[in-house]
Amino acid sequence: MRLVIAFLIAGAMFSAAEAQGPKLDKRYGIEVDLDNFPQQTPKDTLASIVKAVQMKKIDYVMAHLADPAFVDRRVKEIHGGKFEEIVKETTAQFADSPDTLKQLRQFVKDGEWEVKENAASARVKDVKEQVFLRKQDDRWFLDNRKKGEKEKEKEKEKEKEKDKDN
Repeated sequence: MRLVIAFLIAGAMFSAAEAQGPKLDKRYGIEVDLDNFPQQTPKDTLASIVKAVQMKKIDYVMAHLADPAFVDRRVKEIHGGKFEEIVKETTAQFADSPDTLKQLRQFVKDGEWEVKENAASARVKDVKEQVFLRKQDDRWFLDNRKKGEKEKEKEKEKEKEKDKDN
C-alpha cells in the first residue's frame, strides 16, 4: 500500500512539473538568467538582448536569447560543433556594425509591436528593417529572419499547393 501511495505522489509531482512546462536547462554551459534577462514578452527579450550586448555577454545572447534551432544548426553545420565560434562571429558582427545595437535600442524604445500567439514583430517609423521574435514554450527568442522572408515562404507554399493541384 505504501508503494502505491509513493507512486501516486511521484506521479502527481511529475504531472505538476510537466504542467509548469519544460525545465530551463543551461545551454552550452551557460545557465539561463531570467531575472536579469527576462523573456516574458517580445519587448522584454529584445531589451534583454540589448542589455546583454552592452554587457558584452554575446555568449548569453546566443545561448538563451537567439532562436535555439538557428544557433544549434549554425554551431553544428558552420562551426563544427564549437559554440565559441558562433560567439566570436556574432561579436565581430556587432563590432563591425555598431549601428545594429543602436537600431535594436530604437526598436525597444520606439517599436510598434504586432504580437500574435507565438510570433511577434516590431517596426519603427522610417526604418525599413523589422525585428522578428517567436515564442517557444514560455519564452520569446529573436528569430533570425528579415522582412520579406515570410512573404517569400508564403509564395513558396502557394507554389507547392498549385503543383499539388496540377
